[in-house]
Amino acid sequence: MSADQFAALVAFAAAASFTPGPNNTIATVTGANYGFRAVLPHVFGVPAGFTAMLLAAAGGIAALLLAAPLLAGLLKWLGVAYLLWLSWRLAHDRGAVASAAGGPFALPLGFAQSAAFQFLNPKAWMFALAVTTAYVTGEQPWARATTVVVVCASAALLSLLAWGLMGAALRGWLAQGLRLRVFNVAMAVLLAATALWMGAAGHART
Repeated sequence: MSADQFAALVAFAAAASFTPGPNNTIATVTGANYGFRAVLPHVFGVPAGFTAMLLAAAGGIAALLLAAPLLAGLLKWLGVAYLLWLSWRLAHDRGAVASAAGGPFALPLGFAQSAAFQFLNPKAWMFALAVTTAYVTGEQPWARATTVVVVCASAALLSLLAWGLMGAALRGWLAQGLRLRVFNVAMAVLLAATALWMGAAGHART
């Protein structure tokens, strides 16, 4: 990988990681409701899950999904449906998110839950397919894949730390009156809008 390609990869990974999305929304909501320590399993679980996704994509899953748009669409809409459900639960909580997500993805997410969640995250799939297609193909694909994994995992970790710290910093202020309730509703709307945008964006390309 040339220096220009590496610089472009770093910029791409930073833009994809730091912009609003499901992982960052969950980190912020968790920090605001439970404190920064509760965010840490998510901070480390997301890069682990995304690394597994990238390696799977580099190993042939990306080519399979690109060749089977119906399968790719099914995975995408399963993820969108889950994110919309989570948004609805967040919007209808009573000022705390202890019951915002039931089953295997109850908030706050643990390490394994955050890692597994990446396979339901449409933004993660979109990014994994794009970065694999752009930067892993060519000579020495596994050396390229290793570079991509390190860069993307580092960007994800730093992004989640920043968003989680922001949520935790707001915790004291949000504890007053209905502020936490309003905050959770606002984050629910942002998460739903992001999910719908990802669904629409994917549909527009098919």
